[in-house]
Amino acid sequence: MDFEQSVEALRRDLATYVRADGPDGIPWNWLAAALSTVLSDHSSGISRAVLLAELEAQWYRIESGQVLQEETHRTLAPLLSRGAKPAQDAVFNLLISGMERIPETGIWLWRVTGAPGPPDTGVPPGSRDGLGQRSARTEAHLDAFVHQRYYPMIEATEFEGFFDRKRTLYVTNLRMADRGGSGGSGRPVHTLLPTTSLAFELRIKGDPGLPPALRPHTDDQLLQNLFGVCFAGGQFRKCGSPLFNADQLWCRVEEIYQEGEAQRHGRPAINQLVRCVLEHEEPTVVVNITLWDEDIAMARLWMPNCYIGFLCPASQTRVSETELNVEYGSQTISFVTRPIRSPADAYASQLSVERNELGLLDYRRFARRVRLCECRGDMVNLTVLARVVAVSDNVPFADARGVTSRYAVRVDDGTAVRDVTLWGGLGRQAPALRPGQLVLWHSLDAGDENGEVILNGSGDEGSRLFNISAMGGLLASSMLRQYTFLARLPTAANRYAKACIVDIAAAGEHLRDARDRLAATMLIHGDCGRRVVRSDSPHCSSRLDSPADVYRFDCPSCGSTGLEHGETASAFVVSIVIDDGTRLVVARATELAAMDAIGITPEQFLALPCADEQQGALARPLGREVAVSITTYCEPLSAESDIRIDAVCAASAIGMPTASA
Repeated sequence: MDFEQSVEALRRDLATYVRADGPDGIPWNWLAAALSTVLSDHSSGISRAVLLAELEAQWYRIESGQVLQEETHRTLAPLLSRGAKPAQDAVFNLLISGMERIPETGIWLWRVTGAPGPPDTGVPPGSRDGLGQRSARTEAHLDAFVHQRYYPMIEATEFEGFFDRKRTLYVTNLRMADRGGSGGSGRPVHTLLPTTSLAFELRIKGDPGLPPALRPHTDDQLLQNLFGVCFAGGQFRKCGSPLFNADQLWCRVEEIYQEGEAQRHGRPAINQLVRCVLEHEEPTVVVNITLWDEDIAMARLWMPNCYIGFLCPASQTRVSETELNVEYGSQTISFVTRPIRSPADAYASQLSVERNELGLLDYRRFARRVRLCECRGDMVNLTVLARVVAVSDNVPFADARGVTSRYAVRVDDGTAVRDVTLWGGLGRQAPALRPGQLVLWHSLDAGDENGEVILNGSGDEGSRLFNISAMGGLLASSMLRQYTFLARLPTAANRYAKACIVDIAAAGEHLRDARDRLAATMLIHGDCGRRVVRSDSPHCSSRLDSPADVYRFDCPSCGSTGLEHGETASAFVVSIVIDDGTRLVVARATELAAMDAIGITPEQFLALPCADEQQGALARPLGREVAVSITTYCEPLSAESDIRIDAVCAASAIGMPTASA
């Protein structure tokens, strides 16, 4: 297919431009989605040079960590630059590269810089945020006064060596006061304000997710000394008793809830609940951690399945043998360990598949295209190119949060047939899909239902769909596709052709506006684009006897009832006859393709006063040369091949720039 060939050709070219390690250095799913996005934004077409320049710019954004990488800054450069500052809720992963006491004072300084990235990113410290490859000597850094709550850690023998082993930390609310002087080092000194939320990162020996520079510096003995736990068999287990008592706590995060409001000490306050478990206790203990007001920022440093540790929480209350309530306090010292992958889950490049914090296979950076036959129930961020087999009506899903639209689309890529469930706003795009159309499904998740793999997509989760067959930008970009003679159309495929319009005929047998004298339109639901029926006469499929505003309508597709005239619209229902000299083809046209071929809107057509003028509007395009996107397909249980025109572009307009508004 033309789209697939274009993606592969662009992968080769882009790999050369950005000096990637061959075409496999450019993930297929990223490029297919990026290409579709650009073509959707340039409906009149785009030149190859401009397209490659746009893709190259997007690739460098990815390489610098602004898109594919997690939203954690591993450099201080954005914070110290003269340009726009990162948001206050940005998370930084920093390395304490040095520590010193200001002479003749009791004040401690940390020298902090960007922390190394995990091995799967292939991005060294300091290379994110659009700053490019740089040596460690030029990495941004700052000197910071240490808050007094951490002084006992610096001076206590139990923490001896803690700050000498390339100690890393996660920080948010990183607001700084520039003291404008120096702390004896000759360098500017900043103060990490008390409102800064900070957690020290603890590292486990053998964790394949550790950056190579940090693997010699692990904290297994410290975990045993502080919390009485050790990591074995994929989880933490009880391992002796802590060396001292500081009401310490070591638990695994299960769920981070939304912020709420509550009364605290007689005044309204904001709080946030984090549900954790003490998995090293028998029986397992549930820990409910409450964060108040400014401490809520700590939750941004955590994620499900990470491990967190506290020294000196504000309070601990044993609710029962299996439940514990904990309040975070102003003197609490926090530690965090990111979710630990087993060695079998490790990966070192884009050619392998990462597991996310929930243990699901994450395909955001997977190099090659995934086929439907390869899908299994623990995959996320899948991008699939497949043809539509059938589209269901809306089957709404209701729960405590309300009612959500839900559509099922059956798809086939030649290796397997799967069902895709589309939710919410993304689901409302499903009625526009037609059998046989080639669609790019981006960022889907896979699940298992009764042994069958089901794909799921929701706009809230970042899923998108691109109708390749109906994409005007692809049709108008001559360097991205080739023409096929009509005599050589396959029985089931998506192709492009250049031909002359021989005839346009009305083909409507649906409910239509009273002004339509030729049966060339039908009434559709404005939201979902599917045909409507009269509420009082659902089987009526003829022209309305009176103006539409006196009726009420129902939409069988999405289930809406009692629609007023303003919630409906008219769409063309026509067949178009085209001829390229090798064959004459009669094809139904989609609503948008018909409008582009006729050259006026359905409302303009209905405004024409008589049947002759409406017939003249259908005859006006005859003889015009057009480029068309054609889909040939077989309806289920049918041996006959149907032909449909999904997009139309005047041949004279191919390659022309879009007129400015």
